[in-house]
Amino acid sequence: MMYIVLSVLLIAFNLLYSAYAIKFSREYVQKTMELKKESERNLLLKVKYANLINYTKAKKWSIERGFVPVDWGKVGFVD
Repeated sequence: MMYIVLSVLLIAFNLLYSAYAIKFSREYVQKTMELKKESERNLLLKVKYANLINYTKAKKWSIERGFVPVDWGKVGFVD
């Protein structure tokens, strides 16, 4: 009789643990999908910003407004 009660308790514990594991697994999958979605959104925003403000546009804009690049031949270092 004791073995039957023990086996029923083990089965009940196993069912509870299985339910918990399934719940935890679903939450993990949901969070992973959300992370993937946010990563894709972040990459799209990076590309958008890189296209809006890139080096060639910034260089052209600065030269149009009077920026003069540094002549490294005229720069001296103090010892």
